[in-house]
Amino acid sequence: MIDCANSVRTLYISALNGNLSYNSVNVPVYGQSPFNTPPKNYVIISDISETANNTNHNFQNQVNVTIDIFSEQYRTNDLSIVDNIASQILNLLIPDTNINGISDASFVVYPMSRTASRYLPLQSGDNFIARKIITISNLVNQK
Repeated sequence: MIDCANSVRTLYISALNGNLSYNSVNVPVYGQSPFNTPPKNYVIISDISETANNTNHNFQNQVNVTIDIFSEQYRTNDLSIVDNIASQILNLLIPDTNINGISDASFVVYPMSRTASRYLPLQSGDNFIARKIITISNLVNQK
C-alpha cells in the first residue's frame, strides 16, 4: 500500500492549474499556502484526508479533498467571484454524472461528488477576502 495524498494533490493541481480564470485572468492553483504574495484570486488544495477501504484484491481509499478559493477585494465583499471559480472547478473535476478518473503511474482518482461547501470570508480594515471552501469526495484506487 502506498500513501496517495501527494499523488491526489499533484493530480488536482494538474487538472485545475491553467484551466481556471476570472475576467480573462488566470487563477493559479497551489498545493500549499504560497510563500510569495499571491494574485487577487487564487486556489489552494488545503487538506486531504484518507480512509482506507481495502479488500483482498486491491487497495482503495476514500479521499476527501478540501479546496480553498480566495478572492482579495478592497471595500467590497463579492461572493460571486468565488462562486464562479468554484463552478469552474466542479465542471473540470465532475463534468457530468459519469464518473471520470484522473491518473498517474500509481493511482486512479475518481472525483465522485461535492460533499460540502461553505463561505469563510476574512476582513482586515477595508480589505476583504471572499473565501469559499469546497470538499470533494474521491475514490482512489492503487494500480
